[in-house]
Amino acid sequence: MSLIEPVLLLPADESGRTKMTEYIEKKYGIRPALTVARSILSRPIEGYIVGKGKRYILVTATHHALESITTNIAFMLIDLLLSKENVGSINGVDCKLLLSKFAFIIIPCVNPDGVELRLHGIADTPLKERQMRMSRGDLSTWQANSRGVDLNHNYDFGFVTYKTVEREHGIVPGPTLYSGESPESEPETHGVANLVRILSPVAVVSLHTQGEEIFFGPNDEKSTRIADRLSSLTGYSLSVPKGTSAFGGLCDYTASLGIPSFTLELGRGRNPLPESNAPRIFSRVGNAVAILPTLL
Repeated sequence: MSLIEPVLLLPADESGRTKMTEYIEKKYGIRPALTVARSILSRPIEGYIVGKGKRYILVTATHHALESITTNIAFMLIDLLLSKENVGSINGVDCKLLLSKFAFIIIPCVNPDGVELRLHGIADTPLKERQMRMSRGDLSTWQANSRGVDLNHNYDFGFVTYKTVEREHGIVPGPTLYSGESPESEPETHGVANLVRILSPVAVVSLHTQGEEIFFGPNDEKSTRIADRLSSLTGYSLSVPKGTSAFGGLCDYTASLGIPSFTLELGRGRNPLPESNAPRIFSRVGNAVAILPTLL
């Protein structure tokens, strides 16, 4: 799949079509199967379903605005699975058989508002004055959604404890780390969490950058075994979230429900990683995520 610049990940028109959705539709004749939610500024947060099985693997990307390279990688995963769905194998796994028993639900961009803000600056919206105040005119470290909530701290895990951390460190609405007024206060996170409650996925993968690490939970024999195998396949190290990273993430929430959950911190460097790194990163992790169902 050809590399798509991050600006083309964003909705190209009011219907929410993007260059990525156009590529997948032209090549395979499919469009996103569901709208998980709409962002604060009404951009669609869409999901693709690849496979026909009733056991679901949820894959999300770009919770954070500086990590839009993960959207490219999510689309590369869609492309890989669709190209092998009817014929072919991945790491020796019969993809047709795999996708007859499982289905991947892939959400390429959870935070389109944040990516738009980072790439194009503050627009004339009802949030303009708030964004100018929160950013102080500097969007170089902007991770949050359009109203200054870090979406990967907005899930319902350790929320009350994290509020104490926020007060101790002076964390307020802005570019990063602020968890919101309440769990799932943001439509983006509420939509993803509601999808989890509806589908009860058998595994969750959340794509982030950077560090070439894998965080996982729950800390039980099954999740540890799967994480060890993912580490072997990718060369990524297994790590434990520390400090602010230990609260409110999607995989924290889903692990607390007993779902094997894996946060992949892709690549190395300083965010935002160059989009040109996407193929090299995908070459290390793509096959491992694609055959995850065989590890369950």
